[in-house]
Amino acid sequence: MAEAHSSKSRLTTKVSVEKLSFDLASFRQKALELGADEAEIIPAAWVEVDERVRLKCAVPPCPNYRRCANCPPFLFDLDTIRKAFKRYSKAIIFKNAVPAGDYTAERYYPHGQKWQRKSTEIASQLEGQAFSEGYCYAVGFGSGSCRDTLCSSLACAALDSGRCAHLLRARPSMEAMGIEITGLLERLGWKMYPIYKTFKPEQVPCGVAVGLTFIA
Repeated sequence: MAEAHSSKSRLTTKVSVEKLSFDLASFRQKALELGADEAEIIPAAWVEVDERVRLKCAVPPCPNYRRCANCPPFLFDLDTIRKAFKRYSKAIIFKNAVPAGDYTAERYYPHGQKWQRKSTEIASQLEGQAFSEGYCYAVGFGSGSCRDTLCSSLACAALDSGRCAHLLRARPSMEAMGIEITGLLERLGWKMYPIYKTFKPEQVPCGVAVGLTFIA
């Protein structure tokens, strides 16, 4: 247990079972402290990359498709992502319940946008904490395009000039990475509801904003 409480962490690819267990519990608690409604420790093997998720980015095209450096088709191919994800053993997944009225047919702005930004901020802060504890390959993904959550849907500077104004904050969303979110949430017993062009907010219990951070 002394190892888990050590203030002198070093970057490493190998940690003891005791330290990993202690740190994962700490990261889960951190997600809740940062504002997540629920958070769980999961095996990384539960995270599936599915071609259909990328297909939905393009059919019908998301307004950020081809317009954001952290959105398809500018990201890694799915086989590369699968290979990378298989190198991880554990992850923290978290969610926030979102008032359904914040997710409207016309791109859910401005209210839904803040929930997407929050999920990405939590994921990135967990990533930073994990890195500070020695987990050198920790990486986090939130929900929604950074073009919307950080740049108010303006032209992506990274594509225009190669100079991203939010270099350390911007990152791909879970869906941009091809992560199959619906099945993952079903496995956790977390509910999702369809929100579509003609939906009535009063008939939908809530929307959801999800984020995930691979730890080790």
